Amino acid sequence: MDWKLFFSVLLTNKEIFFEFEEQIDGDIFKDVVLSNIFIILKKFVAKYKKIPDIDSLQLLLDRLPEKEKENNLQKYKDALKDISEISGEVDLEVFKDQLQKELTNFEMVKFILKAADRVGDIGFEDVMEELRTIMGKNVPKNLGVDVTEVSKVVNLIRHDVTEKISSGMDSLDKLIYGGFGTNEISIVMAPSGKGKSFFLLNMMYNAMLGQKNVLYITLELSEKSVAKRLYSRIGYASRKEMLDEEVLSKSANKFFTLARAKGRIIYYPSKSITVEGIENLLEQYKFYFDFTPDMLIVDYLDLVGPSKADYKMEYRHKLRNITDDLRSIALRRNMAVLTATQANKKALSKVKMTEADIAESYGKVEVADIVLALNQTDDEKTQKRARLVTLKNRDYISGTCIECYLDFEKMIFMDINLAGKMGMLEEPTVEIKT
Repeated sequence: MDWKLFFSVLLTNKEIFFEFEEQIDGDIFKDVVLSNIFIILKKFVAKYKKIPDIDSLQLLLDRLPEKEKENNLQKYKDALKDISEISGEVDLEVFKDQLQKELTNFEMVKFILKAADRVGDIGFEDVMEELRTIMGKNVPKNLGVDVTEVSKVVNLIRHDVTEKISSGMDSLDKLIYGGFGTNEISIVMAPSGKGKSFFLLNMMYNAMLGQKNVLYITLELSEKSVAKRLYSRIGYASRKEMLDEEVLSKSANKFFTLARAKGRIIYYPSKSITVEGIENLLEQYKFYFDFTPDMLIVDYLDLVGPSKADYKMEYRHKLRNITDDLRSIALRRNMAVLTATQANKKALSKVKMTEADIAESYGKVEVADIVLALNQTDDEKTQKRARLVTLKNRDYISGTCIECYLDFEKMIFMDINLAGKMGMLEEPTVEIKT
C-alpha cells in the first residue's frame, strides 16, 4: 500500500475516512512521521467534525512536541507536500480492497508474533478465536446508499441473473425471477416425511449443475445418508443400481467434471449448532479449504440451536431470531440461504397449505424472502406427483401452484412438464397455469 496515496484519498473522501479510521493502528505505517500525521488528523476530525485540508495540517504541525519539531519538522513538511502533489483518479473499490487486505495482513503479523511468544501455552481454539476476531474486526462499516448517486443506485437495484441460483425448475425460476436470490433466505414448508430434505437435496444438485458452490448442513440425516441421496440423484440410480460402484463412480465423475463446482455435506446433531456456529464453520472452510459457498442449505431450520442470548426466550421467538440471523448471513456474505421448516399437524389433512400452517412460529414467514409449501395427497404420492405453492414471494407474485414430479427411489424432484418430456409419466402432462 502506498501510504501517501492513502492520505491523499483520506483527505478528499470522507466516506473512506469514516469507514476505516477506527480500524487503523498508527503502527501500520511503519513510519513515525506518517503515524503522527494520522494521529493529528484524527484529533482534528474529533474536535471539528470535518476533515482538514493540507494547509490546516501544516498549521497543526506547530503543536508537535518541541523535540519532534526540532528533529523531524522538515520530514513532516516534505510528507505533506508529497501528499498534496498526488493527482489522478483512484478506483475506490480497488483502493478499499487493497486497504482491507493491508489491514488484515497487519493484524495477522501481530497475531503471529504474539503467538510465537506463547508457544506451548496457546491452543487450537485460542488460535481460531483470534483469527475470527481479526476477520470480524476488519469488516468496513456500512455507510448506506446515497440515493442521489443515480448511476450507482441503478446498478445496485437492476435485475441481474448472476445474483440468482437456478432451482433447476423452469416454472419455479419463472415465479422467483431467475431462481433463489443471493442475500435472501428461502424456506420450504411441509409436514414430517413429505419431502423437505428431498427438495433441499435436489436444490443442491441443481445449484452445483449451475456451477455454484454449495454447503449442505444436515441436522437430521447423517452425512452418509445425504451423500447417498445426492449420488443417487446424480446417477438417476435406484437403490439396486446404487450397488454398482463402477457405474455410480462414472456418473459422479462426469457430473462433477461438467459442474465445475464444489460441494460439502456436514452433519451436526439436532440443536448442537447455532447460527454463530454456522458463521464460524464458514470461516473455517474459507481458511482451510478456500471454499466459499454460493448457496448455504440448512436441513432444517427448526433444528438449529438458539444463541446464548435467546436461550431463555419462548420457542417461537427463538425460531424467528434464528431465521433472522440466517438471513443476515445471506446478506453479509452475498449467498443464497435455503432451508426447510415443519408444517403443523393440521396440514397433514389439507390439500393445500397456507402460511397459517407453519409450525411453532409465524415469525419465520415474516422474516423469509420466499416461502414455499410442498403439498401432496395420498393419491398424488402414488402417482409420483406433488404441488409447490408460493406462500410468500417478497416483492413479487405469490399464491401460484406448480405441479411437480417426485421419484423417491431415484431422488428426482422436477417440473412435471420436464418429467413428461423425459417419458417419466404414465399419463400425458397437462399445461401448468401460472
